[in-house]
Amino acid sequence: MLDKVRYMVATLRHSMSYANAINDFFLEYYLRHKKIIGWYKGLPVYSSFLTPGLSKPLANLLSRRLISSLIDKPLPGIVHIGVTNTCNAKCEHCSFFTAMDTLGTRVMDFAELQKLIRSLQAYGVAIINFVGGEPLLRKELPDIIACIDKDKSVSSIYTNGWFLAPMAASLKKAGTMLVNASLDAPDAEAHDAFRRLPGLFERALEGIKACRRHGLLTGISTTVTQEGLASGSFEHILHLAKKLRVNEVIVFDAMPVGMYSHRVDLSKKPLDRKKLLEIVDTYNADPSYPGIFCYAHFRDTISFGCSAGRNYCYISPYGDVCPCDFTAMPVGNIKDTEFARIWLKMAAEKRNSSNEYMNSCCASQEEEIYHIGSRKSTS
Repeated sequence: MLDKVRYMVATLRHSMSYANAINDFFLEYYLRHKKIIGWYKGLPVYSSFLTPGLSKPLANLLSRRLISSLIDKPLPGIVHIGVTNTCNAKCEHCSFFTAMDTLGTRVMDFAELQKLIRSLQAYGVAIINFVGGEPLLRKELPDIIACIDKDKSVSSIYTNGWFLAPMAASLKKAGTMLVNASLDAPDAEAHDAFRRLPGLFERALEGIKACRRHGLLTGISTTVTQEGLASGSFEHILHLAKKLRVNEVIVFDAMPVGMYSHRVDLSKKPLDRKKLLEIVDTYNADPSYPGIFCYAHFRDTISFGCSAGRNYCYISPYGDVCPCDFTAMPVGNIKDTEFARIWLKMAAEKRNSSNEYMNSCCASQEEEIYHIGSRKSTS
């Protein structure tokens, strides 16, 4: 009896610190930081790749993770939806054009997108992000975002920023949690040349500032190459992010897909991830800088491994369901098949011959990489 009383007292005294310790350990492992990058509806946000702390979407996400463990089947937590097949830029590294744009011909209409969002939320998806093409060219985008039940899911947008400033107010009103604007160089000349659109750098900066004025969380998404890492360009982008007071920086490493399909050097001489993560850790440890989410960490097999087809998928503007934004390998189309059925088929194909889930990235084409449905030879 005495032990029970002591246990109850210990629970009362330590339950909060214990819960905080679990939270901190998870964040350090998942994000490589435990910063609160901002607040959404009065709740703490740690990353656009996580639902806000203590929120109903988080409860939705955690309940689905529990169910997934109980039934030993992966369930989707994050889905990216392409809402348009058009873009005003011609980015050097674009993964959509020459790849995803060949999948279909008719872009999903508003009614189909509404139905899709309902089906995703019914299946427990807690994070719904919108991409393109350039998603802000879809004038209905605020109405599409407004369709989301905010008790179940949060949403973010990935944009080149050209049309962002005049749309910031409507995106805020629709309930968007965070807007990511692409910046791939710390100066206008280099960025505009990379994106092949003069004036884009300044338009993106103005868009970020407009979002902040309207109370939207903001982020910078950037693609880092070995050259950018060696030259210090990547670190200058982090300095710019601090100056702009954005909430998060999302770091993609360049892959040999889409417009970069010819870049065999990206697989033969991959990014120096060790150096990249050392830089990321340095700035994540500095509270004056935004949180940094690095795909090189997240995709690493010693971390969570690739989540494509296990926790995440991409749906093209035409309704094709693919493992991720970088792999134009449709498993089905939501126009003629329920999303749940497509997801289960894709998850099954993600297993290897040992019935284990394949963790490596298909798009990077590095050695010892598993491909959907087959294993790449390393001989």
